[in-house]
Amino acid sequence: MFLSELLGKPVLDALDERVGTLADLVVTPGAQFPAVTAAVISLGRGASQVVQWSQIAVAEGDSLRLRAAKDAVKPYQVKDDDLLLKRDVLDKQIVDVHDYRVVRVNDVRLEESESGLFLVGVDTGMRGLLRRLRLEGVADRIARRIKWRPHTHIIAWSDVETFERSEGRIRLRVPIERIAKLHPADIAKIIDELDPAQRQEVFESLDVETAAETLPETDPSVQVSIVESLDEERAADILEEMEPDEAADVLGDLPADRREDILSEMEPEEREDVEELLEYSDETAGGLMTTEFISITPDMTASQVIKHLRKVGPDAETVYYIYVLDSAERLVGVISLRDLIVAPPRKKVESFMVKQVIHVHLGATIQEIAQAMEDYNLLAIPVVDDENRMQGIVTFDDALQKVLPEDWRRRIPKVWSR
Repeated sequence: MFLSELLGKPVLDALDERVGTLADLVVTPGAQFPAVTAAVISLGRGASQVVQWSQIAVAEGDSLRLRAAKDAVKPYQVKDDDLLLKRDVLDKQIVDVHDYRVVRVNDVRLEESESGLFLVGVDTGMRGLLRRLRLEGVADRIARRIKWRPHTHIIAWSDVETFERSEGRIRLRVPIERIAKLHPADIAKIIDELDPAQRQEVFESLDVETAAETLPETDPSVQVSIVESLDEERAADILEEMEPDEAADVLGDLPADRREDILSEMEPEEREDVEELLEYSDETAGGLMTTEFISITPDMTASQVIKHLRKVGPDAETVYYIYVLDSAERLVGVISLRDLIVAPPRKKVESFMVKQVIHVHLGATIQEIAQAMEDYNLLAIPVVDDENRMQGIVTFDDALQKVLPEDWRRRIPKVWSR
């Protein structure tokens, strides 16, 4: 049965005297499928009475019947952690943690057994809404004529996280560890659909590393909203964990005073990297690049490079290419992982590196970057200044995100996920 089928039903006592109408059902969260513990009965003129569900017999036709006279029923004291299905769930936003989305509840699915009535799921489909409006039968007749079928979409209660109103704002009703354990891209999908208060509640529950992986996956306007809601120290901690180019993208959209406040809380090394990127337009190589890449010197041997990779590799955005720099940090060569693996351990880098390195300058446009990467089938391209000193790299996914239309960008997964 569904909640909409019970709400509004007359409630009679054991003496067949009318008590009122069913206004709501109460459940206590915790179980996978929580039991209905009480019923809220509207007595008219704004008055109501909450009675234990055990005091109500099974529904009889168009009414509910109490097991005792109305003056003898046992009242129920609603607890702080109780859910009222109409008040707290119906028409409210929920997080479907199975399909990683935010949906609105059109009806509530209940199942009756010998041990009681249980909350088993929510209906987020069109049929649930039609049922609420008492239009299900009419819709079915019309649907048969036009060969359209309004669907029922039941989400199991075990796959739901709900929100409630508290102290004038929206907060999570149940612990959100399950959301925090999702992939950052899936967390971002959920966060994008929440209102600012809910969004802040979820984001503040994430550890710094997860937050740093989630923030770049959200919509740019959402990124600004989230960072604006954080204190400077927390925002700085998260941005320090992000790739410098991603952190610069976020900070670049903030008001100048807010940007400076957060930068002042960042560690000197990370702050310097980000400030350097903020100097460039985000439509140029300087604005698109990340300053994190792996570099080596020409006199290193293959075995020394492998040891170096083991030490710094986990913190690098990409290890597909290893760039060779001289003592003045000028770009003099590049090797691939394949080149490194097949090289004899004692062979020096300068003897097997590619010396003619395809690169772009800091002011290169996104079109020039994309063209070079396409022409030479590059997964990343180095960025140099006017003196050929290595400044950073632009990765394929960063270039692609800029070239694609806005509505396509979120559909493409990031290549360089950490």
